Amino acid sequence: METIKRRVDLILAFCCILLCGLLTVVVTWQVASRYLLSSPGAQSEELAKIMFVWLTLFSAALLFGEKGHMNIGLLCDSLSIRWRLSLQILTSVLILAFCVAILVVGGWDAVGRTMRQTNAAIPYLSTGQIYLALPICGVFSSFYCIYNIICDWQRLAAVISTHRPETED
Repeated sequence: METIKRRVDLILAFCCILLCGLLTVVVTWQVASRYLLSSPGAQSEELAKIMFVWLTLFSAALLFGEKGHMNIGLLCDSLSIRWRLSLQILTSVLILAFCVAILVVGGWDAVGRTMRQTNAAIPYLSTGQIYLALPICGVFSSFYCIYNIICDWQRLAAVISTHRPETED
């Protein structure tokens, strides 16, 4: 499972690096065309917005995989390791439900509903293609949730087995 996670991390990191590089090129072209040519392109501005959204969603999934997402650990840090791991598992299950219901299912529904709508600034790109970032990000985030649940479950099982009072024979 760890090997799969590392490969998924590499795929997401590559996508984020590629999107960040392309976003830099597009924004640089937008600024140059605005000031040097006095002709800013609507396509480059729209493309920059789309790439920024994709970069944000992919980066959020990657950060989620590293457990770098924002949390308030005041309550969790004061609990014992058993309760902390149990709370982490519960939280991951709730986040998994959100990722599947909203990002994957809802995102796929949005893609299906908008696949025939063309973008006003970039007519060769449909709105559904832009919305594909939602279910893709949802699948990656769901994978990380499942991975975190399995890892936390294994750590919880190890903690329970090491702290189990021994019975006398």
